[in-house]
Formats: sequence, structure tokens, C-alpha cells
Amino acid sequence: MRQDASNIKHRRLSLKSGKWGMGYGLWAMGFLLGSFALAGQAKLELYGKAQVVRSDGSAQSYNRSGGAALNLSLDAGDRLCVTEGKGKLSYGGKAYILQSPGASCFELAKPKSFWDNLMASCQDIGVCKKEAEKAFVKEAKSRGAEGSAPALYLPADYSLATLSLPIVGGQSLRLIKVSKKELMGLSSDGNGLFVLPVDKLKLASSIEVQNASGVVVYAAPVRWVRLESEVTPTNSHEAALALWLTGNISYAPAAYSYLLASSDSDLAKVVENRIHAEFRGTAR
Repeated sequence: MRQDASNIKHRRLSLKSGKWGMGYGLWAMGFLLGSFALAGQAKLELYGKAQVVRSDGSAQSYNRSGGAALNLSLDAGDRLCVTEGKGKLSYGGKAYILQSPGASCFELAKPKSFWDNLMASCQDIGVCKKEAEKAFVKEAKSRGAEGSAPALYLPADYSLATLSLPIVGGQSLRLIKVSKKELMGLSSDGNGLFVLPVDKLKLASSIEVQNASGVVVYAAPVRWVRLESEVTPTNSHEAALALWLTGNISYAPAAYSYLLASSDSDLAKVVENRIHAEFRGTAR
């Protein structure tokens, strides 16, 4: 039985309707489940400051010293960070303590359909390189004022012992504690590449890189993020691709490190070029 197209166009999608054809109904179900499987309500008990950054780049800031929990609606691509103090996030029947040092952010990954499409594209290395080229471009372009730099994000389940960070002109690096005291310092390999021990990064609140003249060429906070996802990568290559889907340049060093670990040198070079272009200046 044929539906009137104009009625369908202006009707709210309903999975319960028995009037649509089975093919359209299955398509609608897949679309809705893929788009909203991770979306939901969350509660945040906050003792300090927090910010929610939406997938469209808009942001809301909060400042609380306890009291009633904040009710937050989170959608795929949204990220919540406790920037000062600590917070307790309740989401999906689980509770997460967010504070620095440690995992201070929580982010909802994109739907699994995006992952499936990316995995299919990367069956062809040429197509995969093009995906790598555009993986972190959108966030970089919309990040903000000229001179601002991306923060350094690492997923809470990061599985490597070190993080590779290539900074143009980088000569020396300092990891800094919440107390503003230096946690550790190290030198580059002579070409601006730093290899940072993850056990130290977990204790750091910020990072600072200087050139040979002592001028700061990159400075930003270090944030560990709990990525809530429908996908569980099985190797370093897949872990890198999962970070591409965030579209956030802050994850580029972690993705780069995973690609090096999986010997994906061509893809790693593409991501390295993005890091060279964007990881400069001071984060706001």
C-alpha cells in the first residue's frame, strides 16, 4: 500500500507504526539506534568547575560547590571535562570520578555506523590515507582564536607504555603537576620528537615544550578521557581509527602513537603532518 509522500515527509519517525513498509521500517530502526544508542541523561555532582562541549562546538560551563546534582543531556560527540576540582558523573548505570590527575573528561563516541564506514573505507590504503588527512581537520579549523593550541587528550584505556609527540622546533619538554611543580623533563631526539612515559603522563596536569632558545612553542593541559563507545578496538591500528572518529585534533598524538605501534608508517606520516601544523602556541 502506497503512502502519501507529503504525509511521510512531515511525520515524526515511529518504530511502532505498522503502516510503513518493512524495508523502510528496518532502515528507520537502524538509523535511530545508530544515532541515539549512546545518547542519554547524566547526573553530575560537581565540586569545582566543569565544561560540556557539544559536537557542534558550542559549550556550557558550570561552577558548583556540591549541592544538587546537575542534570545533563549528552549526545554522541559531546564531551564533559572537570577543569578544576572533581566531579562524580552518573551515566548508563555507571559512576565515574572525574578529576586531574587521572581521567578528568568523559566523551560519547560517534555511533557504530561511523566506525563501520571507516573500517570499510580503510580496506583500500589510498582511501584510508585520505580519511587520515581529513580526520582532525574540522576540529582544528573551529578550535578558536588565532594562536590557541589544542590540549593533549589521551583515552583512559590507552594501551601503550609511551606516547610519541612530534613538535616542530621542540628541544625540551616539561610535564607539570596540578601544584604547578615540574614532574619531569626530557629532551627530544633532535628532530622535535618526544617519547613520553605514560605512567608520568597520568600524573601530569599540563605540558610545556621549548625550542633551543628557551621559547615556549607549545603549552597545554593534559587530559585523560573516558570514551564511552559501542566499539572495542582489537589492535593498535583499530585503536587509532577509533580516535579519528572523534574529529578532535587533541587525540592526534595518541592516534599517531598507535599507528607507529602497528607499523602503519604511511598513515602515521599523515597524522604527524597534522600535529606539526596544529600543536603550536598556548592552549586557552
